[in-house]
Amino acid sequence: MAEEYDLIIIGGGPAGLTAGLYAARSMLKVRLFEKEVVGGQTSITDIIENYPGFPKGISGFELTDKMREQAQEFGLELDMVEVTSVDFSGPVKKVVTPSGEFNAKAVIITTGVRPSRLDVPGAQELTG
Repeated sequence: MAEEYDLIIIGGGPAGLTAGLYAARSMLKVRLFEKEVVGGQTSITDIIENYPGFPKGISGFELTDKMREQAQEFGLELDMVEVTSVDFSGPVKKVVTPSGEFNAKAVIITTGVRPSRLDVPGAQELTG
């Protein structure tokens, strides 16, 4: 039998973590699925200098780790697994992963972006 949630979030970058934080603080039963790395592209950013509250900047990893910690402190359930299929056709939304099937009243998709790669010599070796 599928586990039941108020909200499922697909994608664990800053948008997904923020949605998870607000939902969990509102006492919703919420689960977030991330297939690669919590924090998404932000987590590999060396320094973020334009985020409020950090006048000297903060590493992307540290910022997104703090976001994850805060959201989980309020009850966000985090699952490091890929979503393999969804069914949004009915009032109960279905999300399927290798870990099982999950149902929710609502689903938020925050899968983010992938950076564009330059097609020039040395780009692959210098990325990161």
